[in-house]
Amino acid sequence: MQIYTFALIDFIKILVKSPKIEHLYSNPKLTFFRKESRHTGEYKTKEVADYHFCKVIIYENGTVLFKGSIHKFWNSLNQCIAPNFKMHNYTGYNGNLFTLKNVNEVFKHLEKLFGCKLQQMLIRSIEFGINSDVNFNPNKFLTGLLFHIGKPFESQYNRTYFEAIHQKYKIKIYNKSYQFKMPNNVLRFEIKYFKMCELKKIGIYTLQDINSKTILEVCSIILKRFDEVIYFDKSISKKQLTKNEKELSKNYSNINYWIDDLKAIHRHRHKKRLKELIAKHSKNLHQQIKEDLLKKCVIINQVTKDGFV
Repeated sequence: MQIYTFALIDFIKILVKSPKIEHLYSNPKLTFFRKESRHTGEYKTKEVADYHFCKVIIYENGTVLFKGSIHKFWNSLNQCIAPNFKMHNYTGYNGNLFTLKNVNEVFKHLEKLFGCKLQQMLIRSIEFGINSDVNFNPNKFLTGLLFHIGKPFESQYNRTYFEAIHQKYKIKIYNKSYQFKMPNNVLRFEIKYFKMCELKKIGIYTLQDINSKTILEVCSIILKRFDEVIYFDKSISKKQLTKNEKELSKNYSNINYWIDDLKAIHRHRHKKRLKELIAKHSKNLHQQIKEDLLKKCVIINQVTKDGFV
């Protein structure tokens, strides 16, 4: 199994506590540009520096933020480019090997960049996810996505990217191999947190809190959230279905049936019935992905025990 599929962490947004602003201004690799942003009806002045496809932001009140993909950040530091690289409008690459060891390397770099410790870097938003190597075109699974805990999936980018948005987080599922023209089939399942409530329950507040124990807790959350995804498997063989099953199949493939026609109290019974149809008459793409995610979590467990985090 290829270990590059870990790629557990991607986007982060951190607030630097007690920042050394002069340390940032004196860094020759940071070129700040003054900008104005409107927030709650007021204009706020900020200075922004682009740094390895991420941004360092200094507000006039002294607040310092860092945000961006730390996977792209690491690749840029190590001069790794995308297979479909084009200089014009290049936005970085996050489709290759990105281990927990690499995450630690990024964190150490951020400590030097800001001149402070990891416990001073408060997480305000973060993405956790796992890449799944599948033996089918990921779009076959994606185009059957229906909803996640009552929130319908919405698609973008020619239906190769889907997301279900909740108040405190959103679920992202997309064709990673399509994004970067990769030779193998890779589907990414990801949770982007807007609010830190769920992660604080497992002890994640700052970058220092991302360690072997909390990473395993995150894996459990990822598996749980993936299990909550409701989809219609388009590999269902209609020839095998009874007349009643064909009618159910027609309804179950329609998101409007679930959201508009079914009352919430009745959805559980129909979700169970759909899962039975999928298990009996399809290739069960969800189960294939789940088994791969489980394997990745086992390897992540082994890696963390070996001291990478």
